[in-house]
Amino acid sequence: MFPKEFKPIFIENNELVRLGSDCDGGYVVPRNTILSSELLISLGISDNWDFEKDFVKVSKKPIFAYDHSIHIKFWFLRFKRDLLKFLSLKIFKPKKLYKMFQYLDFLYFFKLNKNNKFFLKKIGNEKNSITLKEIMSSELENKHNIFLKIDIEGSEYEILNDIISFKDLLQGIVIEFHQVGKNIDKIIKFINNIKSNLHLVHIHGNNYSVKVINKDPEAIELTFSKRSLHSINKENNKIYPIKNLDFSNSKRSPDVDLFFEK
Repeated sequence: MFPKEFKPIFIENNELVRLGSDCDGGYVVPRNTILSSELLISLGISDNWDFEKDFVKVSKKPIFAYDHSIHIKFWFLRFKRDLLKFLSLKIFKPKKLYKMFQYLDFLYFFKLNKNNKFFLKKIGNEKNSITLKEIMSSELENKHNIFLKIDIEGSEYEILNDIISFKDLLQGIVIEFHQVGKNIDKIIKFINNIKSNLHLVHIHGNNYSVKVINKDPEAIELTFSKRSLHSINKENNKIYPIKNLDFSNSKRSPDVDLFFEK
């Protein structure tokens, strides 16, 4: 059972939309948060930028994405592996063929589209990494309604203080927290420190991180939205996950039911 701080405020389901895949990489966000954002800064995309594509479709706003893992060697090795599978007649499905040539989609979305930028950088405080403070300082371009998407496999805890310091400039946040059990106090502190500017509006458990039946997931996806966009006029008695909005990260396992302390 999660602490009461993890329980979102009430928002009508018809005001929420899902951006990205109907599996891992998709997130639920209030539509008005997207429409009122001027820029998406996406930290961690790996080989799935469906969220970023949908954000562009809805908002028509630019994207700055950062990830250190999808370098040219990654794409070469992936293509080589998939080509061998194709030649051995193990790849037939359209989705797998798309993955084989996905680098072309990457080039189209991030290189040929002048509004979108990609930076081969690791997020964090280590040597050769880039901090959120550096990103925000260099990419603001007089924009004040910024949407942050963060999925950086545990490094999110390194940048929580920076997020808090920029909370006045943020329109919304989607963030995946990993190793929740040992970091739960840090997450609660973060929620409390930004709640003067941003409401917690959605939560979803990543079922990849559930190792024991009826245990809370060790990875959760939280969505925050600017307070001025919402009014709390109803107690939230929703059941999470929300039908037709939330989907299992892993299709091989059922989605995770979430419960909160009173």
